[in-house]
Amino acid sequence: METLETMRLFVRVAQSESLSAAGRAFGLSPASVSRRVNALEGEFGIRLINRTSRRLALTEAGQIYLQRATRILADIDALAGQLSTHQAQPRGLLHVHTRVGLGQHFLAPLLPDFLARYPEITLKLWLTQEPRDLVENNIDIAIRLGNADEPQLAMRKLADAAERILFASPAYLARHGAIRTPEDLLAHNCLTWPLDGRHEDGHATWQFRGPGGTRDLRLSGNLQVNNGEVLREAALAGLGIALLPVWCVAADLAAGRLVRLLPQWQSTPTTFDHCIYAVYQRSRHVPPKIRAFVDFMAQAMRPAAVGRGDRAAQAAE
Repeated sequence: METLETMRLFVRVAQSESLSAAGRAFGLSPASVSRRVNALEGEFGIRLINRTSRRLALTEAGQIYLQRATRILADIDALAGQLSTHQAQPRGLLHVHTRVGLGQHFLAPLLPDFLARYPEITLKLWLTQEPRDLVENNIDIAIRLGNADEPQLAMRKLADAAERILFASPAYLARHGAIRTPEDLLAHNCLTWPLDGRHEDGHATWQFRGPGGTRDLRLSGNLQVNNGEVLREAALAGLGIALLPVWCVAADLAAGRLVRLLPQWQSTPTTFDHCIYAVYQRSRHVPPKIRAFVDFMAQAMRPAAVGRGDRAAQAAE
């Protein structure tokens, strides 16, 4: 930055043909301006300005320096203006990563509105089953379930934990009978997630709170999988009873492909944090495209994630 300031000072001296005039423009004394010009000449080892008591005149080398410096400063000023405009307006390629279930059932329905609001953003959405490193994969934002302890990353909660509900297919219920209390689940095939308590000998813990107080039930089944889509598909196929966030199955419930069970009982989350977060690189200057996406999703997701998930059902239909 000091080099650029000296360059600007020299150009002002050459244009005004006066050390005093240039000094007034930069808040410097004529002696300070002279020392800066002398230092510049010493750096290149050549005289740039011939100075007499009456006037200043550029040498041939000074003319060359003035021409090149003028172009360089003009380019820098144009670049600064372009970056300022870019900083003010969300635009450019935005690379977003999330898990398959979140992307399909939660994020995808919100994207048309976001892209309509920000037409200068091009969105690249990458869905995988496992988290990905942001730096290694050039990811701008990751949408994640759970608050990971990564100090180098900024993290913003987009939505509180969605209601988790029990569900099964009509065909399964027709074969195995109705479920009226949490204890009835002990006689059923429960399709479980490995994070639902400690699995021991095929058992998982589901927690319920309702009219009869609190229940912690150790349930078993013939399928344990850490993928919500697989659990949903297994339930649709009539394999058993599953427990997932409402947004995973909102469209299936609305269409009658799945039936909600024990609606008067609330399933409380286990030790796993089921809130939804936006994760991105920590920086003093967050790019507008990232800020716009995070702000939009925080506003759009919060009403969709909490409660019965009616908006998610409508969006998925």
